[in-house]
Amino acid sequence: MPLDIAFASTVLNASKTAQTLGVKQASAFDQMLKNRLVIGIDLGGTKLLAGLADAEGNILASREEPTRHGPNAHVLDQITEMAMALARESGVTVDDIAQVMIGVPSAISPQTGLGSLSPNLALPVDRPLAALVGERLSCPIAVENDVNLAAYGEAKSVAGHDVASIVFISFGTGVGMGLVVNGALARGAFGRAGEISYLPVGAQPHASAPTSASGLFEDLVGTTGIRQRFKLGSESVAGLFTRAIAGDASALEAIDVVARDASLGLAAVQALIDPARIVVGGGIGAQPIFLERLRHHLVPLLPFDCPVEPSRFGVQAGLIGAVMLASHLAAARTAAAA
Repeated sequence: MPLDIAFASTVLNASKTAQTLGVKQASAFDQMLKNRLVIGIDLGGTKLLAGLADAEGNILASREEPTRHGPNAHVLDQITEMAMALARESGVTVDDIAQVMIGVPSAISPQTGLGSLSPNLALPVDRPLAALVGERLSCPIAVENDVNLAAYGEAKSVAGHDVASIVFISFGTGVGMGLVVNGALARGAFGRAGEISYLPVGAQPHASAPTSASGLFEDLVGTTGIRQRFKLGSESVAGLFTRAIAGDASALEAIDVVARDASLGLAAVQALIDPARIVVGGGIGAQPIFLERLRHHLVPLLPFDCPVEPSRFGVQAGLIGAVMLASHLAAARTAAAA
């Protein structure tokens, strides 16, 4: 998002201002700046995005790294290191951060905070991720499903435009969905609302579902499924799109097939939930050629319109949503304490 120039200028000139103000005034001024800062983290199976932002959600510093995988919770150390690095770059400590919000590709139980259904990233299942990160970082920590955060960011970005409900569907390494109704996230009773990857599609779903690790819908339209279905070998799905854009016939056909399968999921969502908008994102969903074929294949499936649009934030949608919700939580906590 665009940098808040006024705020950034204030931060850069804080030392000069402190020299002008008295000691007590300078201390209060510094604390005001610090109280506005939050960190959003988008933890994916492929990469980890993190950003430090002001209270309005404007990202002031960011980092991107490949996600660390391993049995010894390496990703928890990575989250800690990135948060500390962002704070250090911004001239504060982690203690000064008002809120850290972490988006994960997992269903988070509203009752226990435990994560589940995370086939693309091994996460601890016996303790809440927020508690584990909280042992490493001395500031408020919250954890949310990553696509829920993307949906939240999209919904807040159109505030005032009379949009009662937004669905965000991410097509990438995995496939996920987030739903915002009347400005609030709809998580479901067990945190599993939007687990669209388990949609029972295919000719024999009763026979196929028990052997699917990621869900039958994701098997069709997720990165791993695409690479297997079209025998890409060492070629990435990004490479497939590069060939399609260059006019390669086999690549164009493959993407058309994936979009046709993906349209089944969107049609089901539109029929069941009837959202005002469906926003499509993720590494695959952000590709214009995919979106065009997706819209094409939706037309014959429903007797009514299915409004589909690309994410306005692209691959940063989860990160933007994370800092927006972190800012909201920090503001709510401040208001409650007043």
